[in-house]
Amino acid sequence: MPCRLESWAKAPFGWICTALLCLTLIAGCGDNVEFNNPFAKEKKQTTAENTKPAAPAKKEDQKPKVDKEELARQQMIKTTSLRGNGTSRFGGGGKSVGANATVGDNVFRMQKEIASSVDFAPTMLIWVIDSTVSATELRDDWAKATKQLYTEFAKDGLPGGKSPESLSTAIVSFGEKTNFVLEQPTSDLQEVIASIDKVPGDSSGKEATFATISEVFDKYGDLKSKQQRELMVVVVTDEAGDDWNMVDSVVEKANSTGVRLYAIGVPAPMGRMTAEVPMAENRSDGLPAMLQGPETRYSQRINMKFSSGGFGGEDVDSGYGPFGLSYLAYQTRGEFLVSRLRSAPWPGNAMRFDDSVMRKYPPQYLTEQKYQAMLAENKALYGLDRAARLAQVEAMAYPSSQFVVEDEARLKNALDGAQRIAARLEPLVNGIYDPLAAGEKDRDNIEDKRWQASYDLALGRAAANKARVDGYNQMLAILKGGRKFEDPAHNTWKLEPADSLEEAGSRLEKMRLQATEYLERVIKEHPDTPWAYFAERELEMPIGWKWAEY
Repeated sequence: MPCRLESWAKAPFGWICTALLCLTLIAGCGDNVEFNNPFAKEKKQTTAENTKPAAPAKKEDQKPKVDKEELARQQMIKTTSLRGNGTSRFGGGGKSVGANATVGDNVFRMQKEIASSVDFAPTMLIWVIDSTVSATELRDDWAKATKQLYTEFAKDGLPGGKSPESLSTAIVSFGEKTNFVLEQPTSDLQEVIASIDKVPGDSSGKEATFATISEVFDKYGDLKSKQQRELMVVVVTDEAGDDWNMVDSVVEKANSTGVRLYAIGVPAPMGRMTAEVPMAENRSDGLPAMLQGPETRYSQRINMKFSSGGFGGEDVDSGYGPFGLSYLAYQTRGEFLVSRLRSAPWPGNAMRFDDSVMRKYPPQYLTEQKYQAMLAENKALYGLDRAARLAQVEAMAYPSSQFVVEDEARLKNALDGAQRIAARLEPLVNGIYDPLAAGEKDRDNIEDKRWQASYDLALGRAAANKARVDGYNQMLAILKGGRKFEDPAHNTWKLEPADSLEEAGSRLEKMRLQATEYLERVIKEHPDTPWAYFAERELEMPIGWKWAEY
């Protein structure tokens, strides 16, 4: 023992430290120990190869995760109401909600995009401006902000200290036809400023938006290649474009050209091509004066009036721009930026919903071919698409409801007249209800939240209106067949709204329950959304009928 101690005492200190370090490493090399050394990654991979394979992931975990809210955030409107009277249905206390931006704010937001582009490579910027009457305010605000933007460029230089030659600008306007205001792209900032006020007006009321964009791609795409510049196009318009159905071919051309497109405009009316409010333009060709929506490729909202009057209109700010321009911006890695105007009728007082909620319901930016394939695969979606394409159906808001029994002939005439109301509405309501009901078996196969909410609301509303119309007709038929007063002193029958259709028969009571189930489902599963608001509004009016005597 003394010899061993003596040996250890004579050992070099460095050797002892090395031995202690080795012992520490050996003792600490468990599965949960990682070392911050260059071999850690390789060692971890080797260990993984020697371990047993993990249990297979659940089916839902194997699907690629797409952050739909992030995609939606790229397309969400950044709005403000210069009137100060935009209203929110839920949680906003009657005040405007969501991110805010004026036309000028959106123009100056482009400064950041310009800076990013010129930092990467010399850039050609093409402003494409709506010259129609309805866009006057939007155009004036754009002109004011753009002159200020270029004045700052002239004073302070381009972002990042780039030379003036790094940015060239052209200006194009459109209405019925394309007009090249500043045709040859120039780096002369003063020339750009002087050209901004030269955008002409167009009183035709027609907007060849996508034909103009396509022409811009053709004209400046080659110049982009020759000058080796990035190409940015910014469209400023208050409409969706009469020729929006060209969008797929324009997207293909954009991808082959290598362009990034932005748009500054107004939000689309939810599920509608046009808003209810009077528009600022007239057209001689019979088409709607202003096409400003919908936010989806085709409407996913049935066009059926409400039975209850109420104080709210049916115009709803969708939270997204019109489909064609939004889709084109999305496909070219650009963005749709929406501004609220001071005096334009739309969106005006249209109801708004919280952006954080609406981001969960982004439109699907699909090609026409993929959209139609999706409809073909699901009968519920196909039925909704068919129903939403039909013309507006008026509600049976104030039908005849009071019938005085003087003699049988007069009573029959009164009942026949009242039944004609139901007879006129019945085929129109059936036209909407039937395709929706035919696809009900595929409802549970719908995965997209927007489609779920849209289908459930549509079927719920259609079933409610069919139950009311058919129930009204059946209740009149029952009275025609003979009905005795419980009180002999009474001589008047009054048909009153009720939460039952049992007297009208089990078929209609089942339909009433179907309507209630779907509408309440929307309210429960999609709270604080336009779909929930419309479901609540439909339920304000009882879906059934009952006879009362007086």
